[in-house]
Amino acid sequence: MKKYFSIKISMMKKWILACLVLSASASGLYAQQDAHYGLYMFNGLYLNPAYTGSHEVINLMAIYRNQWAGVDGSPQSANISVDGALRRNSCALGLVVSGDQLGLTRSLNAMASFAYRIPVRKSKIALGISAGGTYYMQRNTDAIPSELTAQGYVDNTFAVNKSVFVPNVGAGIYIYSRKYYVGLSVPHILPMKISSPIGLSMSNGLFRQYNHYLLTAGVVIGRETSVIKVRPSLLVKYVKGLDRNIPDFDASLGLLFADRFWLGGTYRLASGYDNKKGTAFVIWTEMKLTQSLKLGYAFDWALTGLNTVAKYGSHDVMIGYEFIRRNNRYTSPRYLTYF
Repeated sequence: MKKYFSIKISMMKKWILACLVLSASASGLYAQQDAHYGLYMFNGLYLNPAYTGSHEVINLMAIYRNQWAGVDGSPQSANISVDGALRRNSCALGLVVSGDQLGLTRSLNAMASFAYRIPVRKSKIALGISAGGTYYMQRNTDAIPSELTAQGYVDNTFAVNKSVFVPNVGAGIYIYSRKYYVGLSVPHILPMKISSPIGLSMSNGLFRQYNHYLLTAGVVIGRETSVIKVRPSLLVKYVKGLDRNIPDFDASLGLLFADRFWLGGTYRLASGYDNKKGTAFVIWTEMKLTQSLKLGYAFDWALTGLNTVAKYGSHDVMIGYEFIRRNNRYTSPRYLTYF
């Protein structure tokens, strides 16, 4: 009996801690239906389908994010993307597969993308579309520890798992050259509303997929021969339909050393908080180990009261590979693109 109550108390502590974390960041979660990566500046296809093929080679990228490390049930996200230009250089295809886990909720998303690129002097204007969907799962049975299940404990509230599939369509425009980019995308055009709940809820049990609007921009400052280059970049996210229609901002500044090593920081200002203060600071880095292989890492530290619960911050780990043909016109070990 004592062991039973100790397990029960342990389960209650986990739920209480999870509720505290969710309460401390409730507005941010509503605005953040898609995972927000600290390495967003190297993850363009995840944000904008028009980014497809912009590296001019087959580009493979994978990112894993552990948010609020050390907190039970904290968000974990990952995505794998691949894209490349077709033989007709004006067209490109891509695919992004991503997954998220937050407490009992899991999701798996797949989006195929197509981009048509128009050369304009030394720049290109790309128009992109994407289509796919997300499969949501509410693993209610995972709320009960296996020790209690083995003892025959039953709770009808958590007895049934739920799932639902939500289709999605996105579009975007991406204007870029070797040294700058500006992008505008709507990764969720369809404002979906599911009338039946997929699990527990604190309101009416409805699932909503709001419209997302993203603005990205960046520029590299410095001559081609410069040992150190500077790159400011910006991500603005606006989610239509929320209680507080205030955009989120990520302002970043990076230094590029010898065209191989990035080191930078990001200041994040998210809606739902006191907008006189930032909500997070991110330190990030990326290194080009070979002409094709690159690795990246980001450490995200909350500047709100959430840091008292998530004491270990959030972490992004990235690996990328570019399949460069020997007869490709790019033979320099320099970056094919700075973005």
